[in-house]
Amino acid sequence: MNRRELMAGAGALALAGCSPATPSADGAGVGATVPISADPFAGANLMADVEAYVGFGTHRTGSPGDLATSDWFAGHWRPLGYEIEQTEVEAPNADTTAARLTFGGGSFDGFAQPPLAFTPEAGITGKLVRWDAASASAVKGAIAYIHVPRAAGAPSPAAAYREAFQKSAAAGAIGAVAVVSGPSGEVVAINTPVAMALPMPVLQLGEKLKARVDALADAASDVTLTITGPGGTRKGKNTIARYGAEGPWVIISTPQSGWFTCGGERGPGIAMSRALSEWAIKQSFPVRWLFIATSGHEWTDHGAHLFHQTQAPKPSETALWWHLGAGFGARQYDEAPDGSLVQRDTPNVGRALMATPDLLPLCEAAFAGHPVIDKPMPADLARALGEYRLVLEEGYPSGAGFWGYNAKFHTPNDGADSTTAEIMEPIMRAVAEVIAAKLASI
Repeated sequence: MNRRELMAGAGALALAGCSPATPSADGAGVGATVPISADPFAGANLMADVEAYVGFGTHRTGSPGDLATSDWFAGHWRPLGYEIEQTEVEAPNADTTAARLTFGGGSFDGFAQPPLAFTPEAGITGKLVRWDAASASAVKGAIAYIHVPRAAGAPSPAAAYREAFQKSAAAGAIGAVAVVSGPSGEVVAINTPVAMALPMPVLQLGEKLKARVDALADAASDVTLTITGPGGTRKGKNTIARYGAEGPWVIISTPQSGWFTCGGERGPGIAMSRALSEWAIKQSFPVRWLFIATSGHEWTDHGAHLFHQTQAPKPSETALWWHLGAGFGARQYDEAPDGSLVQRDTPNVGRALMATPDLLPLCEAAFAGHPVIDKPMPADLARALGEYRLVLEEGYPSGAGFWGYNAKFHTPNDGADSTTAEIMEPIMRAVAEVIAAKLASI
């Protein structure tokens, strides 16, 4: 029994209240005659879409920015002739009205790290005590101060922070302040399983504040931690676009939601998905096309899980799946000795491309000269990350997927300037080249 069979029952329940937005009589959009871009792959067109996406604001699941993105996708795909289906993705509401550490000399505003646990309106007060797993009992009844060092150039150690949150809570801490190590000095939000719970509130502060938080801990200061918010859940939308009446499916997937504005993290995948949908309807390959933009991504791929459970075509019905994941078209930022970031106009080095054996030679040819992704990794479930991992779990025979990060990944300052037209355009053309070469053999 595969993953799809194990999870189909739960997925059917989760999507029971959802219905197609604009069903068609024959089940697919065909024969559209609408104006489309002269060259949808042009860097200027891709960059305009990134800027529009960032302009919607914060993209947490079910937020106004996330819902606007879903409707923007539908509004792009429907006039092209695609049949649109939107299904609900319910997740915790991660917004807050206060996320603050207060002390004798002032206060710091931060980011409340999900899963959220709220304090009373007046907050909770206790001594700020450094977390050390070797002396875990020291944080009992206190507010744990957590910092995990990071090697220069490495991503933020999210898993180590998550472990420290769990262990300090188990040791009796009443709350935690996490100064999160990361190249930008800002908070670095950590993706969270949708059903996860934590019995204490956790406030993230950026590493740029570390010296001041160190001083509070050294003085064993009393501090007040306040995290309040609406709580509950809210609903985002997966948006699915289908085109064509017969033939195997070609699936193009990209996540759309995230903690902040996600310019470099999500923007390139968003822009390239929209461009490919214009290109696809002009091709004559004997296939059907399915584009999917998933919400719920920051809740550990929640929207993608729902799509896989009940809506994704079967592997036997699918000619190709290409996943446009995180950060693969973001720009590089180098870390300077003084802790500042040096912006480059080159692609980030923290990116990856993985492909099934049939696509490896095609990818190597198309991506020749592209730093890091010129030698794609052979498909390997043990090494796959992000939502492409789900594609491999289900056994789709032909596919490729990107993932990656840069210095602004999961931070509030990941804007449209985290990518450029010049970085995205050659990637876009290479992706289309591989897809066309593969489909030419059908």
